[in-house]
Amino acid sequence: LETTSLKSLEAEIVGLSFSVQAHEGYYIPIVYPEKEIKPGIQIDTVLNTLKPIFENEENRFCGQNIKFDALVLCNYDIMIANICFDTMIAEYMLHPDKNSYKLDYLSLDYLKYRMVPIDDLIGTGLHQKSMAEVSLDDIAFYACEDADVAFQLTEILKNKLKKEKLFQLYIAIENPLIPVLITIEKNGVFLNIDLLNELSRQFGEELEKLTENIHQLAGKEFNINSPKQLGEVLFDDLALKPIRKRSTAVEVLEVLKNHHPLPEEVLKFRHLAKLKSTYVDAIPSHVNTKTGRVHTSLNQTIATTGRLSSTSPNFQNIPIRTKMGREV
Repeated sequence: LETTSLKSLEAEIVGLSFSVQAHEGYYIPIVYPEKEIKPGIQIDTVLNTLKPIFENEENRFCGQNIKFDALVLCNYDIMIANICFDTMIAEYMLHPDKNSYKLDYLSLDYLKYRMVPIDDLIGTGLHQKSMAEVSLDDIAFYACEDADVAFQLTEILKNKLKKEKLFQLYIAIENPLIPVLITIEKNGVFLNIDLLNELSRQFGEELEKLTENIHQLAGKEFNINSPKQLGEVLFDDLALKPIRKRSTAVEVLEVLKNHHPLPEEVLKFRHLAKLKSTYVDAIPSHVNTKTGRVHTSLNQTIATTGRLSSTSPNFQNIPIRTKMGREV
């Protein structure tokens, strides 16, 4: 799919591309600048025609990060019944330590083919435009290229997985997980906003008390969040022995707290400040206005160890070893 946004719940379909044979692609335009001159087909007609194709279990669909496309189609009440391969996940299984699994790189690596960069179509920075504003000829070639490259890579990566004895793992674990993650992301997570607001207030009061206590122990006021100022208090004013060139990192404070009460109070302050800013105050801003829920992205290709990771927002880093962390 070509869409108006990278956020699946907000994305509207600009066009759809398919490939069923190497070096061939088909593009169905929905939104494009020349629509007044070349009216084309209405989106309802397109999707009503495609719905039974997508939802027929006998049709097998492959793609690059196909979870995104499936989530966008969910907005239009269409389910992809049979996702059989994802090139991004396959490449991740083969090279779990890579920084990027973008289709452009896979195309260069395996097909020795340089794809049209997305920046050529929509630009960058402040002047970046929407895919809906790209001319029909340009977007048609770009979209068909996407579908064709993903189609060609499917066979190549499938064979690579078999060669590395990873194909059964892909079939048994990674591929069946895709529809599960689609369902979880689509359903979202409900937040108790009232409780989070109350926690924010409590944490704010506790931070004020900790700040006061730290300043008393230091004998002066200073910016607790400034490593430079904290270092001056610890190593100059309190004359504690510097570790790792006056570092104020967590592991250093863990050692220093055995020699003075101030480092332990700073550790409490940091923990609480992080809980408040990163989770209690930030996560409610991710609530979707239409659904009233948070729809985090669960990623199969980020952590080298094979575990899932969670972004926008990150639900997985909420510390649960402390009482306040568990409250969140």
